[in-house]
Amino acid sequence: MKVSLSKDFGTNRKLALPLVPEPTTLIKKEDLAQVDLLSDPADANSTKVKFAFKILKGGHGEVARDAIQWFINVERFFTGLNSNNGLFRYQMLQQFACGSAPSGFNHNAPVQAGPDRATLVATAQAAVNRDDGTNAARAQGLNDHLAAMQALTNETVLAQNIGTGIVATALQQLATILLPTKILQRVKRCLRQEARKPVDVGVRECLMHILCINTQEIPQLPPQFNATQSLSDDKIIDILLFGTPKSWQREMDCQGIDPLASTPHDAVAFMERIKMSEDFDGDKKTTKVASGKGKKKSGFAKGNSDADGSKCCVLHGNNNAHYTSECKTLMAQAKKLKGNNGVDKKSKGGNES
Repeated sequence: MKVSLSKDFGTNRKLALPLVPEPTTLIKKEDLAQVDLLSDPADANSTKVKFAFKILKGGHGEVARDAIQWFINVERFFTGLNSNNGLFRYQMLQQFACGSAPSGFNHNAPVQAGPDRATLVATAQAAVNRDDGTNAARAQGLNDHLAAMQALTNETVLAQNIGTGIVATALQQLATILLPTKILQRVKRCLRQEARKPVDVGVRECLMHILCINTQEIPQLPPQFNATQSLSDDKIIDILLFGTPKSWQREMDCQGIDPLASTPHDAVAFMERIKMSEDFDGDKKTTKVASGKGKKKSGFAKGNSDADGSKCCVLHGNNNAHYTSECKTLMAQAKKLKGNNGVDKKSKGGNES
């Protein structure tokens, strides 16, 4: 069966998440969001650590890996400040994004907050209706709570206990919009079919890149947005086997080792030992074969077709002495031929023949 491959097969440029990250580029100061995080989020008086990350702009020019890293940095910011207030998170996100990115989030958050606000009002109204009115203080408290729920807007409702959940849902919807369609499927297919180990990258470093994608980036992708969609250990080893030389797999088979029955780190350790043995054999010095004694080399010994030399002559072949245009033998023969052709041949009677 004939199989046709796409034009971008085997390249990193069009992959959603390339195995080896692109080199980091310098970012202007105005494109960075800088905050102070607590070293111990549970202690408000703990040492603060400066943290800066790239502002999300959105649009078609946004790289998928940069967008995923932005969501990771935002979650790190919320954790570092021990923030459990949805309204505070909503307000701070306005500083961490610009362009089309905040517009999508600002649209999604109120849309998610509307039904939740209605639920809070309905719950407060039901509590007032259930009260029998025997306790005036309790009845007044229920009525005040109902009035407070009715006064909530789609933004102020974020300050309630449900606010963090609303913001998290709005962020997931933003990720679904910004990231390419079916990105999880594309990333996993890419790892299985495109993740060849580069020549200048060690097998352990290759494993680190795969684990980084699996544990940090895949859990940030739709549709589940959690670690349940990450790859298992046997699939990671399968990706490693595909990306490494076939000779290594043959060596494992010769030694009776089943890599799928071990952990990724054990499989990598064995591959490193194979690589070290190959390097040892490759560095072995070869001895030069001495030329036969008693045989005199002619002056044109390097004129053979299989001889090595920096210059080449049509008559003498490869040599270190001259090119064709500098060959004295050819020049002499050419001069002789020219001289013979130029002599006037006359007959015995003195007439031209």
